[in-house]
Amino acid sequence: MPSRNIIIAPCGNKASIFKEYWLRYKEEREFELCLLFYHEQVNNPALYADADHFFHLKGFKYHMIHRLLTEIRPEWLQQYDHFYFLDDDIEIDTRQINQLFALSKGLGAYISCAALTRDSFCSWPIFKQEANSWCRWVGQIEVMAPLFSREALQRCLESFVANRSSWGMDSVWPKILGYPEDKLVVFDTVTMRHTQPVGKGELYQKLGVDPYDEWAEIVARYGAKRQNYTEYGRLLPVNKHNNRLYRWWYRGKEYLHKRRQRWNDYDLPSRVKSRLSKISGQ
Repeated sequence: MPSRNIIIAPCGNKASIFKEYWLRYKEEREFELCLLFYHEQVNNPALYADADHFFHLKGFKYHMIHRLLTEIRPEWLQQYDHFYFLDDDIEIDTRQINQLFALSKGLGAYISCAALTRDSFCSWPIFKQEANSWCRWVGQIEVMAPLFSREALQRCLESFVANRSSWGMDSVWPKILGYPEDKLVVFDTVTMRHTQPVGKGELYQKLGVDPYDEWAEIVARYGAKRQNYTEYGRLLPVNKHNNRLYRWWYRGKEYLHKRRQRWNDYDLPSRVKSRLSKISGQ
């Protein structure tokens, strides 16, 4: 039975992360992989043999995705339930990807992402992993590695070609989706590592536009909030080994349970009855 999950990602001639990380445990994967090649010439076609789908589209990430899903494979919008749009400088292995797909489905997220490791290059600290959090509901998800549900993607897809740089696109998606407070999720239980400095990638040299100008323009056009990096709530990993506040709560509960058990073992009613019997017999 074909997978209902798919990664759609850009790649070039220097691509290696998808083999080293995304397909590290390829026998276990619960997703298909589609690579969108952006260089003019494919130097080593054999390198991409493990991908389920490969298209040589020679464009910018979200423009290629839009073309793929509107012109080349529009039927995929019905075939798959979840779509993961990873940048090609993100380290996240097969098992973590499987987990992210499962958690996103389980929580009914519109858009989700893994948390960034503490050593990742990062624009917004809100996306770095919180040690005492299981997941967080936030105001927006970054463009570098969002996982979309089919419903959210269908609503947001037209924005993928709203500019060249993709800057500000992640500000527009919450606006399109009605600014939900419980549908955009960062999963701290799953991590990814961003390996390259922000804005220093190869494609930024080919833009021919100022991404800051594009950010301002797209936000104004959609009437969106420019930055909605807000946390609305979180789930905590509550057990004996996580979260100090709840750890003490569990210890208190254990102490009371032991005291109650000792009291039950003491069996005061029987002891009182036995003592009264002895007194009355004297």
